[in-house]
Amino acid sequence: MKKSDITREKLLSAATNSFCAQSYSNVSLRMIAKQAGVDVALVSRYFGGKRGLFEAMLEVAFDWPEMAAGGDPVAVAIAKYTKPDATDAHMSVIRMIIVNGADPEVGDLLRARLRTMLIDPMLDRMGGPAAAPNLAMFIAATLGAAMVRHTLRLPGMADVSAEEYGAQLRHMIDAALAYEGKQ
Repeated sequence: MKKSDITREKLLSAATNSFCAQSYSNVSLRMIAKQAGVDVALVSRYFGGKRGLFEAMLEVAFDWPEMAAGGDPVAVAIAKYTKPDATDAHMSVIRMIIVNGADPEVGDLLRARLRTMLIDPMLDRMGGPAAAPNLAMFIAATLGAAMVRHTLRLPGMADVSAEEYGAQLRHMIDAALAYEGKQ
């Protein structure tokens, strides 16, 4: 791997950790560069600035080839949310959505990217008049469970194995997807 690729990856990793832990508006480029162990000027060189770095982080966060390959959306989501790629659960996609979704500078960008890369494809696959409310409940169950497990750390969900948490999440998602609402 070239030195420039290594530097780019260091910056992207540091930015992901920072943006997921503190949100876009609460993180400075100096903080990210320091965590990456590189000169702050390299952010502009590789990403064009802080927003470009955030956009690159979003591309990685929502790059779910298993979803595009026709995998079961529920199984893919459970795998992502119960076993995040990062060892720290605070760096999961869920945490990134929760922390940055209301950020005044990038909230709209995050929601648009989430819609383009995950929500719209899932709506297309689900089809039918119940697709939108069921998907909304699916996402609400997933985000809510993540808050209970990782933020509130409530007993019965925070202190169970990843497999048990996955089973709990599957139960909630299945219930959300079965919702029929007013017809």
